[in-house]
Amino acid sequence: MQSLMSPIFALLWSDAHEAAEIAAHLDASAWQAVDWHAAQHRLRPLLHCRAVEGKWDVPTDCAQRWKKNYQRSARRALYQRATLARIARSFGQNGVTAAALKGGAFVWSGTIDPAVRPMRDLDLLVRPDDADRASALLNALGFHQQGSSRPSGKHLPAFTDGQVVLELHLRILDTQDAASAAREAGFVERAWQRKVASAVTGIQALSATDTLLHLILHAVLDHQFNNGPLLLVDLPALVQPGAIDWPLLWQEAQQLEAVRACQLALALGERLCALPVEWCGHEPSDLTDDELDAVRRLMLVDMEHRAAVGWPGQLLRYPAKRWPGQLKAMIARRGTKGHADRTAESGEPGLGAALSYAIGAEGRARIADAVRLSFWLKR
Repeated sequence: MQSLMSPIFALLWSDAHEAAEIAAHLDASAWQAVDWHAAQHRLRPLLHCRAVEGKWDVPTDCAQRWKKNYQRSARRALYQRATLARIARSFGQNGVTAAALKGGAFVWSGTIDPAVRPMRDLDLLVRPDDADRASALLNALGFHQQGSSRPSGKHLPAFTDGQVVLELHLRILDTQDAASAAREAGFVERAWQRKVASAVTGIQALSATDTLLHLILHAVLDHQFNNGPLLLVDLPALVQPGAIDWPLLWQEAQQLEAVRACQLALALGERLCALPVEWCGHEPSDLTDDELDAVRRLMLVDMEHRAAVGWPGQLLRYPAKRWPGQLKAMIARRGTKGHADRTAESGEPGLGAALSYAIGAEGRARIADAVRLSFWLKR
């Protein structure tokens, strides 16, 4: 496992002069760590662009991998867009309205090069009453539900046509109880009312404000930041002049009881990306560099072990009386495979491997980061 002291944040989210200075002093092992994290977190295309723009002296093998990855990502984005257009025609002809979520809501809007924001899958929000019809239409287009995938509380089992993976969402946020489910349902309904046309004709998108809020809550609450640093690519792409209704964002965050999550993510964006945040009276007064450094460490957790790190933070979002049942559900999803096995459904290490990582020195340190942030979020 590579050290979490990789300079990847400084390379990608410093000004051009500082990044070039850092790149000039990296040795072979440091470049290896950078490339390892980049491969884990879909950052190779962005590194390729930064290296070319900054004229970094990158080891030839890294530079070639980054260039090929950028080209592959560009082709994949084109195919995903074409696939989305095909779905849009079918849905439109049959009266199904769908809204693009996450990256699909903005990567083709002209604010970002789609290749530097790779999407593992397409996420579409449909109304529950349209779910069966949308599923049937996807089947008719050659999509089938992956036998190894399972439904979540938010979306149906994933669909694929062999090249593109697509998730049909009925909801967009994880919830812990009836009250949080009601808050989420209210937000989804209001988001539907504010939907806008996407860059793909026939597909709607959540507004930039609602997409920003969704991405923040997905990264902070659903994943405790362990889904990687792409949030730092998303934030500047969305926060364009006049694009965000800041009073509305804070109003929705208050209704979702998620102001602290927004404070944490936006403060990180302000610090690393010079994000022009309008705090509207919500600037955090108790957020220290230690919390923001913990966020950066969690963003670089080995993807194989992110579930092991995320469990404690997820449990802390529930009332203590629900911990046994929730932990049992998590273990059931993880499976009871041995240390070297992987669960059949997720392809992730089995329960034994997860526990082994969690009790190791690095696992304990990252879990401590996750718990620290969970307590900060609950203050």
